[in-house]
Amino acid sequence: MKGKRFTARKLRVRIRGRDDAPLSMTDMRQGLFELARRLDEYNDYRIKAASLYLTVVDAHGDEVTISRSGEWSIFPYECAADRIDVH
Repeated sequence: MKGKRFTARKLRVRIRGRDDAPLSMTDMRQGLFELARRLDEYNDYRIKAASLYLTVVDAHGDEVTISRSGEWSIFPYECAADRIDVH
């Protein structure tokens, strides 16, 4: 009889302003730095995937789009395949 496989829960991270007020870009950056600081003690682990969903608003609180495609892919390091010159 096989045992049930353990499935770890995903970590949900919320970066919010007080009373859910919109964050300035500076405050958002500070929140991301705080997240990085907290993750620092888990250097023996790796992140399989991370998604961040942002709702961006203007000074009037109206939602705005900062990218035509609505998506950015960020690769924090260059992989070996990126360095190969095929020409």
